[in-house]
Amino acid sequence: MSAPAKCPLCGTKLQPDWESCPNCPMSFLDAPPEKGALQNDTFRNFGIPILFFGGLAYCIWAFSQYMWRTAESGTKGAVVETLKSTGQSSPLIKGGGVVPSDSAGIQGLVNEQRTGKYDPTGQDPMPETKPAEEEGPGIVSVMPEKGPRPKVVAEWKMRGTIYDLITLKPVPGVHMIFTDNETNSKAQIKTDELGRYRAILPALTGRGYLVTLSKTGYQKSYLDPGTEGVADMTIERRKEIVSELSSLIAEPAALQPNSGDPLVTDFHMAPK
Repeated sequence: MSAPAKCPLCGTKLQPDWESCPNCPMSFLDAPPEKGALQNDTFRNFGIPILFFGGLAYCIWAFSQYMWRTAESGTKGAVVETLKSTGQSSPLIKGGGVVPSDSAGIQGLVNEQRTGKYDPTGQDPMPETKPAEEEGPGIVSVMPEKGPRPKVVAEWKMRGTIYDLITLKPVPGVHMIFTDNETNSKAQIKTDELGRYRAILPALTGRGYLVTLSKTGYQKSYLDPGTEGVADMTIERRKEIVSELSSLIAEPAALQPNSGDPLVTDFHMAPK
């Protein structure tokens, strides 16, 4: 497109090859200006309808979701109010219904998992049988229902030997006092020429007899009865034990047989 003879805007005389008027902003281009994205014919014909109908469809979907949730909430509320007014237990509504809060309703849910059928009364259709060993909640019997029972003894039998901790020889003539600390009753015996003792005393319930040893030339403290390996200890180690016992306050040990058989216990006295 060539320039006109005169500028349409200001009337200036123009040359054919001029692209614009020298006296005003009027221009004379061969091609029209390009259209923007929103002015494009394809966008107007396809893009705008797609956006419009897509937005309309989304609005319809969102509105239907809102109405569905409102209706579901109303149904749940009506069920809860009905149950409260009638005092019935809450049934299980599949797909997010009311969960029971009472024990019968909860048991009904458990039954449904086992049998496939919900029972709001909470009756267990498959009660579990207790093993024969159980006698009650949290109690397990370790004794058979039939068979021999432990024999209750009326007296305890105790015997053993008292040794010198240094020489490991028996100590004769040791006075032994058996004391029931609860009743303060006492029984006294004496070892024979071989350092042996034997006592038969009334059986005690839940406790034993405290044993006190006494002999001239020996300490009241003695090595714990039943200590193993004393004969295999070196003389130096046994002397150390004697030294340790000399600095301790004598505390009598307790003897308590656990059956009708004699309890065999040896003692080791520490010389002064």
